[in-house]
Amino acid sequence: MKTTYKHILAVAAGMIFSLGVYSQGSVTYRVTKDDPYDIKNFSLAIDPFWVDLNGQNGYAFGWGLRADYLMGKRLQLNFDMRTGFGTKGYNINDKNTRNYTAYEGAIGLVLRNKVRSRNLPIVLSSSSYTSGGYTYTSTVSIKGGVSAKIRRLTMLQGGMYLMTNSVNYSKLNDSLITFENDGKTFTYRDSATALGLGGYGGTGSTVFFGGFNFKKIHQLIVDVDGYGIRSNKRYSDFFIHAMFAPIVGIKNYEQDGIKYNVKYDNKKLIGWRMGWFYRQPKDQGFSMKFEFGQRPLLATKSSAASSGKFNFTDMYCMFTYGLYIPLKVKPIAEEE
Repeated sequence: MKTTYKHILAVAAGMIFSLGVYSQGSVTYRVTKDDPYDIKNFSLAIDPFWVDLNGQNGYAFGWGLRADYLMGKRLQLNFDMRTGFGTKGYNINDKNTRNYTAYEGAIGLVLRNKVRSRNLPIVLSSSSYTSGGYTYTSTVSIKGGVSAKIRRLTMLQGGMYLMTNSVNYSKLNDSLITFENDGKTFTYRDSATALGLGGYGGTGSTVFFGGFNFKKIHQLIVDVDGYGIRSNKRYSDFFIHAMFAPIVGIKNYEQDGIKYNVKYDNKKLIGWRMGWFYRQPKDQGFSMKFEFGQRPLLATKSSAASSGKFNFTDMYCMFTYGLYIPLKVKPIAEEE
């Protein structure tokens, strides 16, 4: 039994050590750069891969383009385009389905632009090794961090997006999907099998959004004796938006030359989202964006059952990753 206790304690100690962060208090360093205004305020990103997971249709993935432009002291412009090459339910030979596409534009009005000094951690070294099936990592940093200027911007942000996607009829309330032709109306539930209708259709929406964007910029570079150049740099946005859709539509259907007018009145026109965007202030590299929430959409079966209450089947999350090119584009804000 003692051996068992010792083994447990050893594993626990190893897990703690694997997350160890050690402070080095006796180093000498010189700050070579501490300027959150010396940035490249425009970036264009090519995203070779993004993925969108959603309760309405399952998934989609593809490629896209993104651009962000911090225009002087008072404005920020954003653009985001995504198109799918792997949309669940989409068939290029079936014109009843639609590929995932999204076009989004936003403008932000800067309400607050302040610089404050805070201590930032500076990592000097990191090492890891594997023993007994466990990986142990230790990190050495400057004790207490290094004082740096941190620029924070608060924006009122709004915009709109257009989106299309395929929709899985079985995830909707199929007794409420009606098909009309030549004065005759029937539901998908009652007649889909008999008429040989497919399981997927198309949907499209026009959505307006508004909320707040919180930007954080810092650019600290230090030269540490015995370790060389070390840095802590960041250019990131956190946003939270409410969304409203004046248009959430479902595509009409055609089968064997017969055209059907399709209607589905169970729609959610209100939604929300929050997310995060990250890149470097000046250097070219990789950027990423993550968001999640509830889009305005054709309500699912579970939505109808919950009578408009919060439901996870209407949730989505989207992650995109790509290579960006930063540029300096006038006007550029300068420190006052």
